[in-house]
Amino acid sequence: MNFKKLVEFGVIAFIFFGFSVAWLVLGAVNDDRTYGQTGLLLKRVQNSYGGPLIITPPRIYYEVIKERKGKVSGFDTVSSYKVKETVDPSATDVAIDLSLDRKKVGNLWFPVFVSTYRGRYEYELEAIPEEYRSDPLLLLPGLNSSESIFRSIELKLNEKAVQPLSKLVSNTPIDVSQKITGDTKLIVDFYYETTGTEYLLYELSNQGSQSAEERREPLVDGTERKRLTRLDRFNLKLTTDFLKYDFPERTIPYTSIQKDEKATDFEWQFDKTVTGKNIGVIVPEEINPGEIAARISFFAPVSLLFFFVVLTIFGILGKSELHLMHYFLLAATFLSFHLIFSYSADHLSMYMAFGIASLISCLLTYSYVVRLREQRYAVITTLLQLLYLVVFSWSFFYRTETGLGITGLIVTIVSVLTLFALMQLTAKLDWKNLDASHEN
Repeated sequence: MNFKKLVEFGVIAFIFFGFSVAWLVLGAVNDDRTYGQTGLLLKRVQNSYGGPLIITPPRIYYEVIKERKGKVSGFDTVSSYKVKETVDPSATDVAIDLSLDRKKVGNLWFPVFVSTYRGRYEYELEAIPEEYRSDPLLLLPGLNSSESIFRSIELKLNEKAVQPLSKLVSNTPIDVSQKITGDTKLIVDFYYETTGTEYLLYELSNQGSQSAEERREPLVDGTERKRLTRLDRFNLKLTTDFLKYDFPERTIPYTSIQKDEKATDFEWQFDKTVTGKNIGVIVPEEINPGEIAARISFFAPVSLLFFFVVLTIFGILGKSELHLMHYFLLAATFLSFHLIFSYSADHLSMYMAFGIASLISCLLTYSYVVRLREQRYAVITTLLQLLYLVVFSWSFFYRTETGLGITGLIVTIVSVLTLFALMQLTAKLDWKNLDASHEN
């Protein structure tokens, strides 16, 4: 292989390197356009639809005065403080409906959802120690989020609606001592509709409404007791209109699940259970055009490398190698795909933008190569571009149910098949006399 041939390969490598730098720049620009504005736009969305939805069930409690011993200037002191002792429900039946209502701001999609919450809680006076049963029994509604918008609110105590709703709005404790029926039971029904973003969390422990002092009470031996929640005859059903999902950290796994083509039903059922964890689900995020465009741009050099290698081998086998300028212009058709997709996805459907970019890029290649070589060569070149550019790029759109992508799998399969084809085609090629065979 003479010096001239080495120089040609060096120039092809330089062309490849130059376009790789261009794709890195384009990928960085797409990344900045996407993630640089996410925080700002997310705040705007959350101002309208609320942040992550944290459902705090009603809390029934009574107040106990306790004493704490200490020392001040060497003297023993005793101070008193109030502690809210929570009464856990003897039975819980909750139904939550959650449906996606994603919002697009600029070129970004945000995971907004609409939720309907229905909760029925049954309490028994016998759960309260006898010495405190004559004390006021208070209910804290649980509407403690100023970022959420609650609609159609309804709170009932033993089937009677609580009026006025100002106590709910201000989250003021309600004295329910007079609501206890003759059989020492109190039934609380709570209903509202609201919106949220990112994820939903149902607080089993209700510790979000407790102070640090209440959550961690010092014991005599200096250790701390973190309050757990007892779940008796507990049932929570969460119905969603999506099939892909995830769960926040430190949440309880569901006990049963049912799926169909349009919805997922989760169910949590417990009895005689104690926990300090909560229940939650993370809603799936829509693929953002800028995110996909950035990932495809960063991956583009791999596509071009496959394309150049195969074209070079085909040229050697057919004794009709392309000129260096041909390589440059064909690489430019690859770049045109990424430019068109990156900037048209802001204004069109992401999938439509991908289709348009693929069509234009392949038309550029075909119309150019058909003027250089015969039609069969142009068709083969265009098919190679479809495989290494369009198929590789399309793989970024697809994810399995576990959330894993398939790009690596597709690239592995195609690379092995390409290697097999090239090895078979060049097995009898005389690499030592390559230049001589070319001259003939």
